[in-house]
Amino acid sequence: MNNQPIQSQLEKLHAELQETVSPDKSERELLERLALDIRNILEKGSDSPQQYIGLGERLKDAIAELEASHPRATLSMRQVIDQLAFLGI
Repeated sequence: MNNQPIQSQLEKLHAELQETVSPDKSERELLERLALDIRNILEKGSDSPQQYIGLGERLKDAIAELEASHPRATLSMRQVIDQLAFLGI
């Protein structure tokens, strides 16, 4: 599996999440958890689709919670979800 496109999208999303500031504690914790999940995936660098299982669902849940307050970050999340879907994950 060529994971370069998804790796690039994840790097972009990780950077976006690192820059996103939220005054709401629960949103901030959600953003931090997602950033940590993505960093762990990026550090593994595996070609296995197994590492992405669950990430798409966590991103969908995060979009539902963050869409109004963080539209730029949720756009990046949607791009990752689309890339995962393209890869059949």
